[in-house]
Amino acid sequence: MLGWIVTVVPSLTCGFVAWRLLIALRGWLEGWEQIDLSLFGFDYTFDLIDLLQLGDLLAALQAIEGRALPLLIALVIAASILGGGLITFTLVLLGWGYNLLAWLTGGVVVELQELPNPRERAWRKL
Repeated sequence: MLGWIVTVVPSLTCGFVAWRLLIALRGWLEGWEQIDLSLFGFDYTFDLIDLLQLGDLLAALQAIEGRALPLLIALVIAASILGGGLITFTLVLLGWGYNLLAWLTGGVVVELQELPNPRERAWRKL
């Protein structure tokens, strides 16, 4: 659960940036539709979308932009789940590595010693 919470903000940012990039790419490709060229008194018109066979890509981008909100939500959920899973996997792997290292080396022995009350330490310094 913590991994999912940690990855929500980056996922929202990633989804918003991807959405804005799709809008920018669509606008850029729509600006390419026709180019007029005049050479030596002759006028030439080129349709770069057809010439470069980008019509399917442009149609897909236009369709995606119409469904931007559901796709944004799906992208955020997918990125959150993947990010949370990656964090979980990393922590589990680190835990296994730590336990294996402790098992191989005999572990760490820590001896605890009681400290005096903080008030007593303050009076001893005076």
